[in-house]
Amino acid sequence: MADREITPSACRHCGIPEREHAQRWKPPAGWHRWEPPTDRQILARMRHRRAFRLESK
Repeated sequence: MADREITPSACRHCGIPEREHAQRWKPPAGWHRWEPPTDRQILARMRHRRAFRLESK
């Protein structure tokens, strides 16, 4: 996820946005389909994205 924009609503397991996801493998989830992130993940991703944008200015 480091080389692209952080998407708060990306997959709970791997961080890939829903439209790009299909089926992926990532430990410990193994093969999985896109699953919505938890509220805590969304908040953490939003905070991380904001901090990254503020540092980039």
